[in-house]
Amino acid sequence: MRHLEKIINWANSIDNIRALILSGSLTGKGSQDILSDYDIAVYGNEFDFIEDDDWLNNIQQYWVCIHDEFEFLDYEIPTRLTIFDAYFKVDFSFHPMEELQKMIDEKIIPDDYNIGYEILLDKDGLLKELPKPTYKGFISRKPDEKTFRENVKEFWFECYHVAKYLYRNDLWVAKTRDHATKKFLLEMLEWNEACKRNWNFSLKDHGKQMSDWLDRKYWNELYNCFGKFDKEDGWHALINTNQLYETIAKETAKFLEYGYDERLDEKIFQFIKDLKSSSDGK
Repeated sequence: MRHLEKIINWANSIDNIRALILSGSLTGKGSQDILSDYDIAVYGNEFDFIEDDDWLNNIQQYWVCIHDEFEFLDYEIPTRLTIFDAYFKVDFSFHPMEELQKMIDEKIIPDDYNIGYEILLDKDGLLKELPKPTYKGFISRKPDEKTFRENVKEFWFECYHVAKYLYRNDLWVAKTRDHATKKFLLEMLEWNEACKRNWNFSLKDHGKQMSDWLDRKYWNELYNCFGKFDKEDGWHALINTNQLYETIAKETAKFLEYGYDERLDEKIFQFIKDLKSSSDGK
């Protein structure tokens, strides 16, 4: 991988950088392709050079770099999400050495590494002490009944607004509210599948590679849940989304032995159908 060689050569030229770890799909057991991201953790002492983006040109010319951060093992980790000129993307994260030492001392690694990692650079020979990946991580957690009920309430709340803005022919807002319904539908689909696998179920976030694990019947129904930028098609997609969610949520509630709010479901679903009928007559 010539891209990795360039990154390793760059890291070798900076004394403050002591180690590099590659994680993500390129090191795990999931599918990968020519567009798979390089998730690279950079370990060192000081990273003042990342305040501007000039350092990236020492690797290769780039198109865009986004500055962000996330929490990792109780540390705030700065990131530089970069698309390079050659159609490859690298998500750099910059970690303190004490974090690495903590993993070694406690003999535990987070899910990000447990699903697979590769040592690219180890100037001090520390990483030989790092626990090996088990290739099991990000196991779905069973929701408590309150969390389950919140999903149901939020889903139907958003559906009300999709219908409201479709009725007004305010398509942009209808689409944004529809996107919110899909977030709650996805979560319910994940819980449903995890129930069937006795909560021994690991998946990617944001629905990535969803077709690999979702029941084929439900996957095929999703085709009818996404409409065009069009009022009539929006109504069609909304009603199909409602029907699929209702089926999945009731089935999941039965698996979990939780109650399902039939009254909320019936009231808002009827409101949507009535508003559509009214809209058709406009």
